[in-house]
Amino acid sequence: MEKLIRNRYFYFIKIIITLIILYFIFRKIDFQVLFHSFCQIKVSVIIVMLITTAIKIYIEYKNWGHYLAINPDYKPKPSEIFKSHMIGHSLNLLIPGGIGVMGKVFFIENSKTNTFISIGVEKFFQVWINLLFASFAAIFYFRSKFILPTILAFILIIFLPFIICLLKHFDKKNNFAVYFKQYWKIIPRIFVMQILYMFITIFQYFILLNNFISFHFFSAVVSIPLILISNLIPITYAGLGLREKFAIEVFSKYTISAEIAVTVTLTIFLFNSVLPAIVGMVLLLRKKKSIKIET
Repeated sequence: MEKLIRNRYFYFIKIIITLIILYFIFRKIDFQVLFHSFCQIKVSVIIVMLITTAIKIYIEYKNWGHYLAINPDYKPKPSEIFKSHMIGHSLNLLIPGGIGVMGKVFFIENSKTNTFISIGVEKFFQVWINLLFASFAAIFYFRSKFILPTILAFILIIFLPFIICLLKHFDKKNNFAVYFKQYWKIIPRIFVMQILYMFITIFQYFILLNNFISFHFFSAVVSIPLILISNLIPITYAGLGLREKFAIEVFSKYTISAEIAVTVTLTIFLFNSVLPAIVGMVLLLRKKKSIKIET
């Protein structure tokens, strides 16, 4: 009971922080210009956003299957992988901070322990790809000030997925030997899929920005990861407010207005977070309905 109360206080505080940050952001924004910016988004751009979002969901689905393969004895059905992943999207939006996604364990026939391990590896690689691209972007974005520290950080982060294997030496009884073996098997596929996923996300920002201004793709590679790093700071609800603040600050270097920065980040949020969460919610409600019928 005490833990439940603490969690409620935690989420309440996050919502308050989100509202405070959004308040200070919107104080400096012209709402007429913001509304006009949303109305300026072309139909062709919306179609591209829908297609790229679908591709990203497919990549997430394939990766989730790879993470589940850490347990070699578990052979999930494609439908089970997809449904659990999409339900994870809805739970992650309802219960932010990365905690809601843990609810996926209840929609997988695999053991809870093995599924938790899969989720842990999934979160590790999600954090890793954000840090990798952000450290690379920082080399060019801050090249006049912190060139050496950013290069060293980039090199260190490249090897993080391999450093994690050092934990094997603490497994004296070889209880996790099979997991480490499977980990090495999935790494190449995860690398490729995660890097592709990040480039698609950058492309989404790029295509939206070019709806309003002329923006080079390399500039997107240098700036977007520094905005996405805000997703690793769980102090606001679903990253709202903090992500917009990062975007305003990062894009100011390219003389992009705050209105355009907020328009782009909110649009990305709607396509990449809200739409998948809606699909997941439909699947979750169907799942609950089928369970009631069976009982």
